[in-house]
Amino acid sequence: MPALQSRRSASMARLALLAAPALVAALLSACQGDQTVAPRPDLSAGNGPAGNNGTVRVTPASDTLNALNQTVQLTANVAATWSSLTPTIAAVDASGLVTAVSPGLGLIQALAKNHKADTAQVLVRQIVASVRVVPDSIALSFFSDTLTAVVADSNAYPIANALVAWASDATAVATVSNGVVTPVDTGTTTIRATADDVTGTARVDVVAAPYP
Repeated sequence: MPALQSRRSASMARLALLAAPALVAALLSACQGDQTVAPRPDLSAGNGPAGNNGTVRVTPASDTLNALNQTVQLTANVAATWSSLTPTIAAVDASGLVTAVSPGLGLIQALAKNHKADTAQVLVRQIVASVRVVPDSIALSFFSDTLTAVVADSNAYPIANALVAWASDATAVATVSNGVVTPVDTGTTTIRATADDVTGTARVDVVAAPYP
């Protein structure tokens, strides 16, 4: 009996050794079959760089307007609501069209549905486009008279506090200082008002005073 049991034990050990590689292979195959595949990122319109969850970008990021009521069109890479953070300087409509209101630095914001936003800077200034002297002609005898220089941008909006240089073509006939014209002798002269190299003129006639 002990010899028979010993032979049976040896046979079972050999069978276990033969079956071990097949069992390991089966376990490996099962493990590989249960591997989880990572989901691919969703790059659909709502999640991509130009979607509702993407970064907002305003184009152009900055611009300059050289006259009041001048406009510039801004665009955003996503659907956005436009607003002006400085409405007294620059206004914006629902399409992103910016209009100059007064000189200064305007800030225009585009706000997306995901509450992300971008801001563009719009510098509003008034460049001198015309100088008009009012009135454009006067006649003097004894007394001085005053001329006014109206300085305006390209959209004809007056430029407040513009620096104006006054000059007379014939100082022997009349002189001028800050727009005040003083007669010197009979004759005709041209008074010039200049702002940023733009000049307006007025004719001044100095006539002899009538005798009483």
